[in-house]
Amino acid sequence: MLAALALCAGAGPTAASPAELFGFGGRSPGMAQTGVATATDFDAAYLNPAGLADVGRKRITFGFLFGDFDLEMDGRQTDTEHATALLFGGAIPVPLGGALRDRIGFGIGFLVPPSAINRARHPFPGEPVFALLETRAHVVGLQLALGMRLTPRWRAGIGVTTLATLDGGIHVSTDAAGRFTTRSEQNLITRLNPLAGVRLLVPEKHLQLGATFRAPARTDYQILITNNLEETLPLTVPTIAIGGTSQYDPMVVAVEAAWERKRRLMVLLQLAWQRWSAYPLPTVNPVENNPPQQEPGFHDTFSPRLGVQQMLWHGARSAAVVRGGYQFMPSPAPEMTGRQALLAVRKS
Repeated sequence: MLAALALCAGAGPTAASPAELFGFGGRSPGMAQTGVATATDFDAAYLNPAGLADVGRKRITFGFLFGDFDLEMDGRQTDTEHATALLFGGAIPVPLGGALRDRIGFGIGFLVPPSAINRARHPFPGEPVFALLETRAHVVGLQLALGMRLTPRWRAGIGVTTLATLDGGIHVSTDAAGRFTTRSEQNLITRLNPLAGVRLLVPEKHLQLGATFRAPARTDYQILITNNLEETLPLTVPTIAIGGTSQYDPMVVAVEAAWERKRRLMVLLQLAWQRWSAYPLPTVNPVENNPPQQEPGFHDTFSPRLGVQQMLWHGARSAAVVRGGYQFMPSPAPEMTGRQALLAVRKS
């Protein structure tokens, strides 16, 4: 019975959040996750909170994210689930007076998967999985940030991102009639992760420069299966731990330059460093006396990104814009020669 409960968590890999996989907002996903130097709407709450200093009016945004994967393992399709999320966001100038008048903006953004608040799947240790891409991200993400205009050229901002962490337990016992009974309890806990950024405007060169720091964001899960069956069964059943890390975004430092020509053509160049060397094991050992698992051994990566935006026409209340981009994300996973088989792929 306990083994069946342990297997109910399924078999699957760790995945990153939708914002880390695809970008955040309506522009960044179409421009290879660039926008650190240019975002001034609610998407700046994730890309670079310093951009919120230039929010000129109240804005609200609704959207939908869809992403698909084409992965193979041993020559066979993995039948990977696609990623979906509802997107909500807003940005407003903070109405302060005096020296702070028209200097501070506030932004908020939500990414909400349509079918779950947080889903954790538990692969067996050593099972081959695409650890960063194979499942869609099932976790609610929230971004809150403030941006401030320090001088006519400089802006700075701070914010937090949150992911939901799952904690709980399943207790197995017997009732007065000797029948097996279970009691289950789960709790969602919010974990805050800081982010900060700066922007520099150089209008005489038609340049905007930006830099962002995002702390690592992770959502862990731990379900302890306990029991008091010593008097019913002729053996002792140990506590079983179903736990690990279901979502992980590494620490990121990104710098970007954006050049604009006659307010019609914009070219963005970004370099992002991702600290994958801190990537944790996706699962913990189910019982204490299991041998230690092999560490993932992931390494840090640098990802170059290029974004382009062309304004086709601009009217009083509408505009037509074409956007595109390219990014190269090298795999952080080393060659897996031991029992551990956490796979990752290069993405472009």
